[in-house]
Amino acid sequence: MKSSRTRAALLALLCGTTVANADILMLKNGNKVEGNILEQNEKGVRMKYKLTPKIMDEKIFTMAEITQIIKQRPEEVEVIELRKVLPTVDLMKADQYEQVVQDRLRPFVNKYAGTPEAKEVDGIIAKLQEEKTMVSNGQVKLEGKWLSVKESKAESFNVEAFRIISAMREKASKQDYPGALREFDRLMTPRPAYIGSTYFVQAIPEAIEIINKWIAVLDKMSSDQPQLAQARKDGLTKLQEPELSKTKAAIADEFSKWRAVSEAEKRQKIRWTAPYKYEAQTIQYAQKDAVGEVTRLQGYDLEALKAQNDVFTACYRKIGEGDYTAGAAAFERVGTLNLPMEFREVSVDLRQRMMKLYGQLVKANATGASATSGSSAIGGTTTAGVDSRVAQILAEAGASPAAASSGQPAAAGGMAPAARPAVAPAAVVAPAQVAPAPVVRPAVAQAPQQAYVAPAPVAMPPPAPVEEESSLQLYIIIGMALVIVGLAVAFLKQKKKAD
Repeated sequence: MKSSRTRAALLALLCGTTVANADILMLKNGNKVEGNILEQNEKGVRMKYKLTPKIMDEKIFTMAEITQIIKQRPEEVEVIELRKVLPTVDLMKADQYEQVVQDRLRPFVNKYAGTPEAKEVDGIIAKLQEEKTMVSNGQVKLEGKWLSVKESKAESFNVEAFRIISAMREKASKQDYPGALREFDRLMTPRPAYIGSTYFVQAIPEAIEIINKWIAVLDKMSSDQPQLAQARKDGLTKLQEPELSKTKAAIADEFSKWRAVSEAEKRQKIRWTAPYKYEAQTIQYAQKDAVGEVTRLQGYDLEALKAQNDVFTACYRKIGEGDYTAGAAAFERVGTLNLPMEFREVSVDLRQRMMKLYGQLVKANATGASATSGSSAIGGTTTAGVDSRVAQILAEAGASPAAASSGQPAAAGGMAPAARPAVAPAAVVAPAQVAPAPVVRPAVAQAPQQAYVAPAPVAMPPPAPVEEESSLQLYIIIGMALVIVGLAVAFLKQKKKAD
């Protein structure tokens, strides 16, 4: 009866698959041959080996050619791939850890129980279980570094942006350039998405490189298209019925399916659709879109953009930490930036997050006061959840006490004016260098009978587009009023003449 290794080798040969390198022949000419020994006797060795990285061959090596035969056990070969599990990749989730353990590592340990390799894999499992616990507790691995629970909350905005970039890189490595560019678009849509993240700045040069590779693919498709179309046409002329009708129907069905997918993606506003290789026009559209996007991305001043987004990120970080005071100070630095139109939405997003955080603080303090004093009001006031000072602050900011205590952000148009004037659209420029002032938190004596009042929200003006829209609406209303007055006057004159 043949050995299990020989059966596996023959099965792989019949299936056309490669066999893991388990044996090594050291030859007298200095060469090393890796593969699987299928048969060995006093005359020589018959071996299946790699002729090239993708092509397997079979050959008999005489004993006169061989200086040493090194036989590896199957577990020695299989464990090589399992060692690559560590170090783990970034941003793995708890269920992904468990999947690796159950699908890859446990079967190996059960199969080769008692071997040194099984013991080694047990150690890998222990490490993965340790990391799984860390992830379950709220920690995150980002760019090879473990973030604490507090750091993970602070960096939550950047963590999500990094997830998108990781997906973009993975698809690009598989030469799925349209898929990679769709991931890049997730950083920008729906606005403001993650254009305020530091990782957006990192992604721009990578996206340009991916688009250039996609353009090269499209250029080749464009050059091949005439030959492909002509070959299809010539092939049809050589067919007779019923094959001709069947082939034409198959071609029509193929194009119909492509068009259906393309139109569905357009309705979903998905860019980077694959063109139809037989239609020159679809290829040209794809080329035009790709070149236009490269031109747009190359227009960014990356140094200025990085400086700007560092200011954004500092504010997002403080909001993630739940530190309203430091977040307000960071938002004031955002107010010093001369923001281009597309980045003003980031400022709006930050303002809404600040108001939501403020509302959460008010609600938490109201709950604490209720538990301490038996009243639902802060400081014993009659307004549930908000004392008179907080109510005044919210009124100035355009938010109702109910909105704040529920954690809902104030409407964009209801914020107090007088923080800074709207600025006209401009190219991305480096922000003014403002040294961040340290936040001083004086010690506060514990007084159960008096609850802490949350800090006042920073007055934040609405973005310029909202003001422009409000002005436009006002002009429209005035115009309609004038038209109505004119019609009324004409009606009265007509009535007088009739009388």
